[in-house]
Amino acid sequence: MRRSKRSLTLAVVSTIAVALVAVACTPGGPPASGFTVSPKSVTVHNQEDWDSGDEPYAIQLGFRSKLGVPNSTDVSFSSQCYNGKLPAADAAPAGTTLDFPAGAADISLPSVQRLDVGDLALNTAPFEIIGTLTFVVERDGVFQSCAVSDLFQSALRGTMKDALELLIARSSTPPTTEDLINLIVNHIGDFLQAAAGLVGAIIEGLGDPDDVIGIAAQIYLPTQGTLTDLIRTGLSIGGLFAPGLDQGFIPIDGLPQTLSIKVSPLERSRSTFRFTSDVADYTFVNEVR
Repeated sequence: MRRSKRSLTLAVVSTIAVALVAVACTPGGPPASGFTVSPKSVTVHNQEDWDSGDEPYAIQLGFRSKLGVPNSTDVSFSSQCYNGKLPAADAAPAGTTLDFPAGAADISLPSVQRLDVGDLALNTAPFEIIGTLTFVVERDGVFQSCAVSDLFQSALRGTMKDALELLIARSSTPPTTEDLINLIVNHIGDFLQAAAGLVGAIIEGLGDPDDVIGIAAQIYLPTQGTLTDLIRTGLSIGGLFAPGLDQGFIPIDGLPQTLSIKVSPLERSRSTFRFTSDVADYTFVNEVR
């Protein structure tokens, strides 16, 4: 079942590649624009703490890497703890929604070129893999400490940069759109699962620090025009056979409910993630603006 689902997904998405020779491109590539990824809100359905309420906050890593362009990988880091915007004690009892304050853990994505199919086919500009890895965390530790943020930055930032540099920036063969989806599903998905395992292993040795409720991994494809429409069509058709794919959620067998991977065009939008486990039950909303 797993193999047929993935084969069907790739077959649907491969229709995108057929159109690569049909659409005109922008000479020199399209103009660049900037985006910001911000945690928007958390709804606590079942709280982690046994007291009057939870204290959810966000940590984000942003990453970007240009296909076939060595040393183009950049990984950024932002924490609500570092920015002095942690929630008040018991801020989110079960059944409530907590809005994150402005600038809580923003990731800035400046100078992004969004390509159409002609740009990709004629290589007018390198295609860039862009994304965020958002940790939704419940505050348990000493309130003045940012130990978990320190841990994520030291343990994951360099690891992610090295992996993306190898898998994307130093790729010797320009990928088709189907290759791009394969890269995301097979390689980045595997990396994120490994990263989540690393985080879990380290946190277990910290005693009773803040708890990771969920990890939202978002892969943004900087596209526009026909290429965006084709990606949406492929995902929509695939969703008939692989539930969630129509919304961009990649169905990977064995993925824990606390880790979700979503792929979508880079545009002004909101994404919703549900993290349900024996520890807690949260709905998390992230925003691109």
